[in-house]
Amino acid sequence: MRFDPSANFFKNQSIMKKVSLFVILILIGTFKSICIGQTEKQNKFSLSLTSGPSFPIFSYAKHDPTKSAILTGSWIEGFSKAKSGFANIGLGFNLEANYRINSSLKIILLFGTYSNPVSTQKMSDYLTLNNSNQEIKAEEENYRYFYFAPGIGYIYLIKKIELSLNIFGGYAISQYPYYKFILLYTTVNPPIIFAHDGPQPDIGSFIWGSCLSASYKISNRFNIGIDIQYQMVSYSYNVYPRSIPGGSPHQFDFSDKLKVRVFNIGPKIEFCF
Repeated sequence: MRFDPSANFFKNQSIMKKVSLFVILILIGTFKSICIGQTEKQNKFSLSLTSGPSFPIFSYAKHDPTKSAILTGSWIEGFSKAKSGFANIGLGFNLEANYRINSSLKIILLFGTYSNPVSTQKMSDYLTLNNSNQEIKAEEENYRYFYFAPGIGYIYLIKKIELSLNIFGGYAISQYPYYKFILLYTTVNPPIIFAHDGPQPDIGSFIWGSCLSASYKISNRFNIGIDIQYQMVSYSYNVYPRSIPGGSPHQFDFSDKLKVRVFNIGPKIEFCF
């Protein structure tokens, strides 16, 4: 075969053109990234506030006294919050600080609180029915939680719209889930109550969750949007039920777990600086 140096030369020229084009594209992309990064340096930090309804889900939202009743014989010592949380729709507030690592990633820090009212009517009906229709009323204060959680978020920009998916994990605190049964059929005044008789410490536990966020850029310093946040946390606690006053002829202590699962949804305002 005859060697054609001119053909080899043109072949190398073609390869060099492709390599040069590839290098140019990389340089353009790098330059663009640097420019974007320089623009975003002006707004690396942001602070947002979100408020809206807190929706209980899974066992936390169940109102089933028959499956959650804790019995010794025919007497109801309490209700397992692990099986039925009896939680209703509540209200939440969330403060979020953000630091942008680059155009696609950010570090987040969450501080927040939310509460859910506790539905006690089905508890009361079941207690009364189980006590030969002698009236017993259940009472419990709202669940209240506070949390602190760092995390990381992925950002996707569409012109003035910013979408982000965040994951986070941290520490949450709940007040002790104290409830009591008021024995209205008793003749003493005030009536005897049956309740936890012991310390009621605040309970801490690990919390984790995720958040889908969408915001619209009003100006370089101000955004508005909406957050859809999922949170999961379980609080373990001990119960020492007794008749008050006077103690109780049966001593039955038990451990329980409040399995909090919520969707916190609400509009947000965000300040960038």
